[in-house]
Amino acid sequence: MDEEILVSVSAGSTRVALLAGGVVQELHVEPADRRSLVGNLYSGRVQRIVPGMDGAFIDIGIDVNGFLAAADLPAPGAIGDQLCAGQRLLVQVTRDALGDKGPRLTCAITLASRYLVLATAGARGTVSRRIGPDTERQRLRQLLPGLVGEVELGGAGLIARTAAANVSAEVLRADASRLAARWRQLRTGAAQTAGPCLVLAEPPLPLRVLRDRAGAGVPRIVVDAASCADEIRAWCAEDLALAAPVEEDCAEPGSLFRRRGVEAEISAALATVVPLPSGGNLVIERTQAMTTVDVNTGSATGHSDLEQTLLQTNLEAAAALPRQLRLRSLGGIVAVDFIDLRESGHRRAVLLALKQALASDPDAGPVTDVGKLGLAILTRRQTRPPLAEVLRVPCPECAGSGRVARPAAGGL
Repeated sequence: MDEEILVSVSAGSTRVALLAGGVVQELHVEPADRRSLVGNLYSGRVQRIVPGMDGAFIDIGIDVNGFLAAADLPAPGAIGDQLCAGQRLLVQVTRDALGDKGPRLTCAITLASRYLVLATAGARGTVSRRIGPDTERQRLRQLLPGLVGEVELGGAGLIARTAAANVSAEVLRADASRLAARWRQLRTGAAQTAGPCLVLAEPPLPLRVLRDRAGAGVPRIVVDAASCADEIRAWCAEDLALAAPVEEDCAEPGSLFRRRGVEAEISAALATVVPLPSGGNLVIERTQAMTTVDVNTGSATGHSDLEQTLLQTNLEAAAALPRQLRLRSLGGIVAVDFIDLRESGHRRAVLLALKQALASDPDAGPVTDVGKLGLAILTRRQTRPPLAEVLRVPCPECAGSGRVARPAAGGL
């Protein structure tokens, strides 16, 4: 399926849309005054240890402290046994600040390139689960240890990304060498810092999206700002070692997303109700603890018996939901209330359809079984704020609840 990346740059924000077959699959919006910190490396200082939370608050030189859990330390054990107040350490942001919570941090540093990921802890030496067949996975598993020894990663390891499939050992060795040089430079710079500060900033939004999507080639890129187009070309030539197929569309500033239908998709992604092809709908609402999704038949009446109508609506919902989660940047726990089905075979079919639709989402986690009540639970990694939080602010009248006080009966 043809893929495109549309980039719209303005004074207030940078917006990136990923399209497949002309349909928007993913949206990224980054206000100029609220850049994402995910992936940034900081030289931090332990501000306060909280044994009751088995974590610590780390000063990384920004307005709010980050949170480091014991599970994100290099070795297992209680947080108080491994850290002390005032201690310096190198940390990486894994999740932006959400609401009143500061950014989430880890000591398990990762650096991504086109084909490989340098990892200081965790699943080092592994191969992307999306690589097949088994012969190619086995080749990469055998190749990675040798690359680690050749390029001297200082105790870190390598992970093969999906793009590494069928790439020669020579190309992977060059990619590993670039990562090793970068890691040595970062460690040296971090050791020379005097206080909490930024050590490495992730590249601008269009370059981050492009890096994470680059495989054997780069999708067609359409940009409405000449300066951004030049930046993408230069970055691809240096960091990805390839020429980027960048097309400039600057004739009418600010119109690219409108002409390609992305503005309409953004408006739809902010709505609570999502229509389904046969007349049913999804009602998506985010709460503090989770995202809830209610599947309704709406105006769907079907052409045969009731069970078939309900099954068709559920299958359409299972196919549509993963795209909505990506468009809206929703993560954490997602509870899906499918319409009750009598036949167990139909319930299994809905679960299978949901799993298949989620297979292309790298942030999606496992899905529980759809029981007799029709409830399915899934998880999705949350690395950036939901789209609604980026584009909207709480209403001053209802404080974000969507409801205001009912007028007195006599005042109507």
